[in-house]
Amino acid sequence: MNKRWITAATTFGAAAMVFSAAALAQTPSPGTTVTPDATTSPALTGTTTAGATGTVSPGTTGTAVASGTVSPGTTGTAVATGTVAGTSVVTGTPRVIPTIPVATSVYTPGGGDFPFADPAFQSNWQRTDQPVKSGQVSRTWFWGPGPNSPGLVEQYEQGTNGLRVVQYFDKSRMERNNAQGDRSQPFFVTNGLLTVELISGFIQVGDAQFNKYHPACIPMSGDFGDTNAPTYFAFQGVSNTQAGDHPSADRTGQKATETIDRNGTTGTDASKANVPGVDFVHFEAQTKHNIPKVFWDFLNSSGPVSNAQGQIVNEQLINPWFFASGLPISEPYWAKAKIGGEVKDVLLQAFERRALTYVPTNPAGFQVEMANIGQHYFDWRYRNFGYCTSDPVITPTAPVPAPSGTAVSGTPGTGATPSTTGTPSGTGTPSGTGTPAGTTTPAATGTAGGTTTPAATGTTGSSTTTPVSTSTAGTTSTPAATGTAAPTGTVTP
Repeated sequence: MNKRWITAATTFGAAAMVFSAAALAQTPSPGTTVTPDATTSPALTGTTTAGATGTVSPGTTGTAVASGTVSPGTTGTAVATGTVAGTSVVTGTPRVIPTIPVATSVYTPGGGDFPFADPAFQSNWQRTDQPVKSGQVSRTWFWGPGPNSPGLVEQYEQGTNGLRVVQYFDKSRMERNNAQGDRSQPFFVTNGLLTVELISGFIQVGDAQFNKYHPACIPMSGDFGDTNAPTYFAFQGVSNTQAGDHPSADRTGQKATETIDRNGTTGTDASKANVPGVDFVHFEAQTKHNIPKVFWDFLNSSGPVSNAQGQIVNEQLINPWFFASGLPISEPYWAKAKIGGEVKDVLLQAFERRALTYVPTNPAGFQVEMANIGQHYFDWRYRNFGYCTSDPVITPTAPVPAPSGTAVSGTPGTGATPSTTGTPSGTGTPSGTGTPAGTTTPAATGTAGGTTTPAATGTTGSSTTTPVSTSTAGTTSTPAATGTAAPTGTVTP
């Protein structure tokens, strides 16, 4: 596909955005790492030294995943591959992936007592989420209740002193790439392409510089510990990323009936054609993917926002429609996910900056939602979450708080290894912003400190340079990576 990426240095500041979706995906529990298995894996809980304890079906062959205390004093996840036979027998050597602790002074999911790292970050948040926090508007968050971190500095070759200031929220990461940039420009602040990195397994550290990390075996939606929902890595074989391009034909007028499981295996469920809103109404020519009516209506809706004077006015919630979400990089797929303890049918679609979910059984106004991708990404990059079974463990670099003021200094690492340079050829557009709308807020289902409600997630375009090998995470055939990593910044046509 002939595509053109424009760097994350293109910025988006106080652009219009509002979002009425809630999050299905929940915050991983502190102190535990969930490692999905490569095939069908019984989950075993207990104390693990040379083996895993628990009860499994006699004669089961596969991978056992034991979560709990792994060898004395170590908390994490042990993965033992071998034959599970009878009760409490696992052959093989467990692999321990310890969770990296991060002080609450550096990261608190669900919003901590952190100041905004830049006035432009605050203005973006206030427009959509201040009315929610003050009780003036009843809907879920676009960013979250507040910043989850102070301003942090992350490597970015074209940034000031090779760094940029970022700040994490439940549903995104705000980025300031150039402190001396024009603050009047709508893209002075960028909204990261986090799903591209989560799906592809690369961390972008410059316009065309990428560090290899690992794809994220973190569920895109569902309750914490859910073994039904597809992971970010499961979407690698159906999304446009540096790991490959997977375009679709124009299917306008047809129905979204394709399915996907946790391992990325796809199929078709013809009965889903009867679900309201699944007819395709928009074909995005740049990425060659289709958007169903439920998502298209969500991305183009209007609703109440807080203007610069603090007045509540009715405006287009996402302007342009792709501001928060970005363009679609996959087709929508039906999946099973446990939400509030109940397994439900969820329609998932990966976009450059978010993943959208559609749960027909949710209350009106909350059927289409976005994921807590800011939480997922932080846990993946900094806390050792989301390792697929055969991925080598790479010790992440600790998050580095930004100094106060506009100057950026310091030399933080990227939590990844060998840098690959190249010029990605991708498609893109600036990220869209979620849209909102409901008048009632359902009960929160998020875990410990997460944004309340049920959730989903997203991704990006592809490119063509350095081959990249990927590890298998619960799939019978792992898509081979064939390109360099896609950028994580704002993409414009």
